Amino acid sequence: MTGGQRAPKRSGEKVNLLGKSEAELKDFFRGIGEEQYRGKQIFGWIYRRHIEDFDSVTGFAKPLRTKLAEVAELKYPEVAGVEESRSDGTLKFLLQLADENKIETVLIPREKSPDDAGSLRETVCVSTQVGCPLDCKFCATGAMKYTRNLTAGEIISQVFIAQRYARKRVTNVVFMGMGEPLLNHEAVCSAIRILTDDNSINIRAKAITVSTAGIADKIPVIASEPVKFRLAISLHSLDEEVRTLLMPINRKHNLGKLLPAVKEFYRLRRDRITFEYILFDGLNDTDKDLARLVKLSREIPLKINLLHYHPLDHLGNLGLQVDPVALKLRPSSRVEEFAGELRENGVTVFVRSNSGEDIDGACGQLAAKNIRANKKSTVNQ
Repeated sequence: MTGGQRAPKRSGEKVNLLGKSEAELKDFFRGIGEEQYRGKQIFGWIYRRHIEDFDSVTGFAKPLRTKLAEVAELKYPEVAGVEESRSDGTLKFLLQLADENKIETVLIPREKSPDDAGSLRETVCVSTQVGCPLDCKFCATGAMKYTRNLTAGEIISQVFIAQRYARKRVTNVVFMGMGEPLLNHEAVCSAIRILTDDNSINIRAKAITVSTAGIADKIPVIASEPVKFRLAISLHSLDEEVRTLLMPINRKHNLGKLLPAVKEFYRLRRDRITFEYILFDGLNDTDKDLARLVKLSREIPLKINLLHYHPLDHLGNLGLQVDPVALKLRPSSRVEEFAGELRENGVTVFVRSNSGEDIDGACGQLAAKNIRANKKSTVNQ
């Protein structure tokens, strides 16, 4: 994995079964002198029933449960804090990992589905890295810098922790939290394989979206993966200079490389691409920008998610500095107008909600540098 490392493991530490595939669980049972089919059985107990200890595995005899407890565990992150939006009920979780690093996860309850106007969805926004190495100027996570990749178990655990608090069954998972998913694509794909398994929580593949800032050389790699999901591209400008200002990764993975990679993804998957586009006043909300997006829609089957910019003023409360470029960014007042003109030109466009904005849980606001002083959980587990 690019530049990352696994959570540290100490000598003699129990094996964490959370995040292991069915095949890996079968190998584990064989390794401890048990029948391989036990791996298939416990896969369902872990991922469908969401057990947290082996005493709950009533399908196993007591001696086997005792043996498992001696050599293995189901290690979830600690819920260090929960905040609830007073405006829309969005929940933001501060999770402390085994190595004391922290991440944030968001549960957006009863959100309308843009693909089905009559349906409601319960969406979990998961993180894939501790911090992020990309330094996008509009995103708070970049101010944390990068520490390490998350394991598949740490990714999956975010969904299951959110499910504990959800009023309904979780229906959608979006990889739009902290970190760049394609720089941790092996763990991300492993997590998706488990989440979409019939014997697991069984999230529909079309209800899982992986969002990337545009790591062009990784897009064909994930397109060839047998695991299915939807792809979203964090675009924000079709002007190379402006996009580089907003997203320094564009120096290496510029539009000249990114867009052909996206076209190749569509050729292989035949699944419409989502382009995410935060509107900034006077920077990427002009008529010329609109014309570029319309032209792109003629070249790639797509839909566009327009997002409001959420200023990063809260970073000071976390002991983090706001980038000088971010200080100059201002939300556009043209969001609805811009959306309307795109629709008039035949482009499928949705204006994303500001869910969780009042708790710094909206798009681009996640940053878990410190547990906030004097903040207490507002939700009982």
